[in-house]
Amino acid sequence: MNNKTAVKYLLITFAITYLCWWGVAILVAYTDFVYGDVLPTIIYVIGNFGPAIAALFCIGGNNYSHRLKAFLFSYKKHGIWVFLLFVVLVSLTVGLSSMEWNPQMTAWNFILSLLGSMFIYGGEEELGWRGILQPILSRKISFPLSSLACGVIWALWHLPLWFIEGHPNQSMPFWVQASLGIFLCFWLGIIYERSECLLFCMLFHGYVNVLISSFVLKLNWVLLAGIVLTTAAAIVLWLLAEKQAKSNRSGDNG
Repeated sequence: MNNKTAVKYLLITFAITYLCWWGVAILVAYTDFVYGDVLPTIIYVIGNFGPAIAALFCIGGNNYSHRLKAFLFSYKKHGIWVFLLFVVLVSLTVGLSSMEWNPQMTAWNFILSLLGSMFIYGGEEELGWRGILQPILSRKISFPLSSLACGVIWALWHLPLWFIEGHPNQSMPFWVQASLGIFLCFWLGIIYERSECLLFCMLFHGYVNVLISSFVLKLNWVLLAGIVLTTAAAIVLWLLAEKQAKSNRSGDNG
């Protein structure tokens, strides 16, 4: 995959999502429909799948079924431990900063919400962001810069949600969501770099979305400290990966 693939991915992603989400914003603003009605919901969900649909178009090449299988189900040994580390860090960050569970989130609702968030409302995006875009960017620029770029693009992709009257994202300022998204992109990027498993990225993305809904999110120093600690762990893992890669190259040259 190359620069043309990245451009193709972004064009398809934004075309699908923006057409749908701006369409919902107009529909809610100028008709009797409200956010949550059947028609706006269907259009909104189609927009959610912009990154996933674009990713499937960008895999291409011969033997598509084999490439698709490898794309969806690849896995690097011991990658699960990196995934679990971030699950624990994020759980502690959100839980300890809030200390207030959402009473509407029962155990059953949590499981259903996790499945929905993994495959319909968030996790499915990872087929594109981590599966296509970030690996291409990481080959052109350093991993931290590629994560930052991916995070900014991801934030802009979400922008129409702040214009859909009644959407939950309107309860949080755009800059807060964008900042958290950039950090999340860095964590997800590390998970994918160390595991090469899109399913882990999908599950983590979905889990973070549900976790934020399960607690009453509070912006305080505990949340900030947890984000810093989680990011520090990601940086350490990145540095270790860089060191290992340099060692491997030295061994090959020797």
